[in-house]
Amino acid sequence: MAGKYIDRRKSERLEIRGLIADISDKTGFYSGHIEDVSLDGVKITLLLKKFEVEPRQYITVVSGYNKNFKIKVQPCWHNQVSNGYYQEVGFRIIEPSWAWASFIQGMLPDEVEDNSDSQN
Repeated sequence: MAGKYIDRRKSERLEIRGLIADISDKTGFYSGHIEDVSLDGVKITLLLKKFEVEPRQYITVVSGYNKNFKIKVQPCWHNQVSNGYYQEVGFRIIEPSWAWASFIQGMLPDEVEDNSDSQN
């Protein structure tokens, strides 16, 4: 799971600032910054290296923009950051909620939102 990865996201990525993810690995609670999001994934950075990345599902609470989302995620990849103290982890969102989908859709550029309408 570690090391280089292939970008397999099906949804448009959105670089974002101002969202925090709180997540537990059963031994502790950790916070990280969300660097990019999509309808079906998130990239969490500045996550302490002590966070145990395992191929299982986690519950994370994403907070920001006066909203909170409880999201079930599973790691796809992780990389240690150069200073060795932090890591970044890419998570796939398991069954995203309507609230999450609406939040992300509202932040996407119009041409991305309208793309599916133009094909009908």
